[in-house]
Amino acid sequence: MECPLDVADSSVDNLQFFLKFTLNIPAMKNTLMLFLCSALSIVAYTQDFIPSQPVGGRQQLKYFIDQELIYPAALLESGKEGTVTIKYIIDTKGQIEHISFKDSEFPDFNREILRIFRMTEWEPATLRSIPVADSGHYEYEFNIRKYNRLCRQRGYTSHFYPFEPTDTSGIIHLYKNLETAPYPIFTNDKINLAGFIAANLVYPEAAIKQNVSGVVKIAFVVEPHGRISNTKIVNSLGAGCNEEAIRIIRIMKWMPGTINRQAVRARMSISINFSLDQGPDGNFNPNIKSSYGG
Repeated sequence: MECPLDVADSSVDNLQFFLKFTLNIPAMKNTLMLFLCSALSIVAYTQDFIPSQPVGGRQQLKYFIDQELIYPAALLESGKEGTVTIKYIIDTKGQIEHISFKDSEFPDFNREILRIFRMTEWEPATLRSIPVADSGHYEYEFNIRKYNRLCRQRGYTSHFYPFEPTDTSGIIHLYKNLETAPYPIFTNDKINLAGFIAANLVYPEAAIKQNVSGVVKIAFVVEPHGRISNTKIVNSLGAGCNEEAIRIIRIMKWMPGTINRQAVRARMSISINFSLDQGPDGNFNPNIKSSYGG
């Protein structure tokens, strides 16, 4: 509904009178200026502040929880369900600390979420590009029907360790410092990493149409059970290439690296070269190359 003209004019006159009257009173003028400065400071802070997040982003954390989580056996057998809310601080170095749980009835649920969060790496918050501490929380629902469906999708209900014993310290070791480096496990012993990637990776249609070529480099951690965590794009390429590279990395299984004859957490990276080679017919055809290391 439109406002009648005389009412609108009256409102404008009243606002002008209020501002004129207010700004002529020193105390009220100072209060108004302080309020305006505070509002501007909040806006500037919001624009300059980037909150902490898991390495790879929130979607990566959700995926990792889905792949890693094991429902506590006693609670699963007794049909117990519940929601866990974990609260934490991420310090300036990306370390998680001051962990607490809110209104959780079953300690075993807390312990399983805590185990996963201690495996997760974090990017610290920044204020004007300077690392600062930041608080956060995450809520997870332990639901038996949902968990059974998840197990069917991922194909396992517990973690199989291809090499034992395993290190339980949680320390992540660099690739170059290992006694034996992680290597991918394939059902066909005649295929290598480059052959597996070339056979399974689909060059994104958008990248072909846009003639996008280049290298996607992905950093990740090979866990002692041979699955990966903390996936992060180090060198990015658009048009769907990042997403396709991550998809391929996620379907690979690894033999973990070792130190002192124990399976350990190991930091790795893979580079996938997306290139389009022009054939004799003038069309550009996908050509995929890869390498891995630390």
